[in-house]
Amino acid sequence: MFSQLICIYLYIIFYVVSARRECIVERVPNADTVCVCNSTYCDDFPPLQTPKHGFVNVFESNKIGDRFKQSELKFNSIGLKFGSLNTVNITINKTIKYQSIIGFGAAFTDSTGQLFKSVNKSLANLIIDSYFSDDGIEYSIGRIPIAGTDYSDRPYSYDDTDEDLELKHFALQKDDIEFKIPFIKRALSVSPYKLKLLGSPWSPPSWMKTNHKFNESGSLRGDVGGQYYQSFAKYIVKFLEAYKEHDIHLWGITVENEPIQGSTNPKHPFNCLNLTAQNERDFVKLNLGPTLETAGYGKDSGFQLMIYDDDSDHIQDFVSTILSDTKAAKYVSGIGYHWYANLKYPNGFPEFIIGDLYRKYGKNYFLLNTEACHLDGPSLGRWDHAERYANDIIRSLNNYVNGWVEWNLALDMDGGPRWNDKQGYGGTINIDSKIGVAYKQPSFYALGHFSKFISPESIRIEHTIDKSVDNFVVVTLVRPDNRTVLVALNAGNDDIVLNIKESTNTVSHIISSHSVQSYIW
Repeated sequence: MFSQLICIYLYIIFYVVSARRECIVERVPNADTVCVCNSTYCDDFPPLQTPKHGFVNVFESNKIGDRFKQSELKFNSIGLKFGSLNTVNITINKTIKYQSIIGFGAAFTDSTGQLFKSVNKSLANLIIDSYFSDDGIEYSIGRIPIAGTDYSDRPYSYDDTDEDLELKHFALQKDDIEFKIPFIKRALSVSPYKLKLLGSPWSPPSWMKTNHKFNESGSLRGDVGGQYYQSFAKYIVKFLEAYKEHDIHLWGITVENEPIQGSTNPKHPFNCLNLTAQNERDFVKLNLGPTLETAGYGKDSGFQLMIYDDDSDHIQDFVSTILSDTKAAKYVSGIGYHWYANLKYPNGFPEFIIGDLYRKYGKNYFLLNTEACHLDGPSLGRWDHAERYANDIIRSLNNYVNGWVEWNLALDMDGGPRWNDKQGYGGTINIDSKIGVAYKQPSFYALGHFSKFISPESIRIEHTIDKSVDNFVVVTLVRPDNRTVLVALNAGNDDIVLNIKESTNTVSHIISSHSVQSYIW
């Protein structure tokens, strides 16, 4: 009897520990669904289990409110009767392989850190775990702004002492110590991966710039390659060294966030630095590349230097200017770009730009989407935002992009805080610090359909579709553990039958209207 009670007790413990915590649904008037987290509860997504032999696991999130709803399908079930629904036949060929995947992630901004500090520590930890742990969506990249951005509560640098070219007064700020480093360390501690941490500068110290301002239009002072360029290169290395002292080791950096924005808008309201393609080329060749290499952050060490880091519509000429110079190109590992211009192209993605860029340079340099957010505001419950992300990610991966990084990990209910008091943007999690709750947007789950299933070093594989269907896209990959993943988006108003074939295995399933599905076997 006693042994039976012990068995029952252990079963209850196992069930409680292993059971998935489901979304607490909140319906948003005139919108869709968000999931609510507080200091004691947040929905999770436990580690993926290996599907039973001969079966496929499917997870769906959709407009009507399902979040990672799981189904189990048996192979060789093709030909089931689904009435008069549109049918798409997908054939997978694992022998034809394309690019490897670096990962997915978002940025540890000052605004995010302030919000984490403004709520109960357990809620902040639950949010970080939701992103980075194996009970969450398993982000594998974290972007770290080098000093202040528009998503800080003040403009600042690490050395605001005028003309301190030797950077004797360089120091991390409270923003790093309080708002970034503690939460980066939490993510590092819970991640199942070795997180790839990526640094990006928005503005150097204002005294290095021609306009002596953090924002608006301004370039580095003096001759290209001269003392201010060299001081900025040292400044970036000092950042890397300062974070290393906190046991945070960066995987790479971009040369400059959005280097052309200030020049296109002389009253640009955000922290910025104008760098033409020629100036960035010469800065990399004469200053930044050699300075990184001397400090032990050269390409041979595995450290990644990325160029451009701006909207996709100007990427080709900018990148060509740098990579056609062998003395600059030798320091470069990758090309970063932002998604904001993508939405103006047919289907919301410029295949002819990104695909052509890969065909010209992709065998030697990786492509990484380094920033994305919704510019039409922070409204809760926008399923169309989830679809935009999923569409962009699938099209990116199908055009040889190696990874995809969102912007802020968390924002307040107005899409801030921001020092310039401009309208905030939409993201994946919004925090209401007044009542101590967080809202997981539909975009969070859309991203999870990729970051949870497509682990780092997965390889995209060939698939063919028998016909084109509006608002339907799909990508297929094989993971390092040899499991196959298919992620599909149906942004249309009608359900679709998917007939999936890989070798001798076949299976049929419905992808409902306005849904994202991840298949794994």
